[in-house]
Amino acid sequence: MYEILVKAHGGLALLALLLSIGWTGVALTAPSGAVSAVGGMRKLVYVAAVALTSLVGLLGLVLLAMMPDWAGQAFTWVGLAVLVAYPILGARSRRAYAAGEKTTAIGLSVAMLALVVLAYGVMVAKPF
Repeated sequence: MYEILVKAHGGLALLALLLSIGWTGVALTAPSGAVSAVGGMRKLVYVAAVALTSLVGLLGLVLLAMMPDWAGQAFTWVGLAVLVAYPILGARSRRAYAAGEKTTAIGLSVAMLALVVLAYGVMVAKPF
């Protein structure tokens, strides 16, 4: 069971990374003016990125419960930081996109992408 969860965690993390790249692409192609709401495929990319990244974090917590020795490791805290910060940055990016603040939306989406890249790199390398 543990091995299956580890593989699911890694695979879903890669998919979350791809969806984060997708949301950054959406922000880069944002219209210059305000829109009433983020809708259609753009909303689907945003919701999928945030939901999947949160699912990966929750799955990481399940793995942590199975391996309590990891609780003191630094990579665990990196994962928790992403679990908290990613949805906050996502909501701000989505609001900036809807308000027509393209530069802010791009900056926040790049920060989201950087968080996922950092976490993915740390989880794979486990340098601590």
